[in-house]
Amino acid sequence: MTEPNTTPTPHDLDEALRQLVLARVSAINGKVLARLATVSDDLDAGGHRAALGGLDGLERQIETMRSLLLLLS
Repeated sequence: MTEPNTTPTPHDLDEALRQLVLARVSAINGKVLARLATVSDDLDAGGHRAALGGLDGLERQIETMRSLLLLLS
């Protein structure tokens, strides 16, 4: 009797990494959407300064999402 091969195959590792990347992108996406909803509420209430604060840093989060998704290309 031979022992089962417990070493993950490269395909399994690639798929695991892909799932981790997609999970991270999904988490960032949720945060971005929540912030945009808050910005929308601020704008509806006439709070342009609050909306500006809510937009601060969104570019960085979007760029992080873009970079992570490029890893899958």
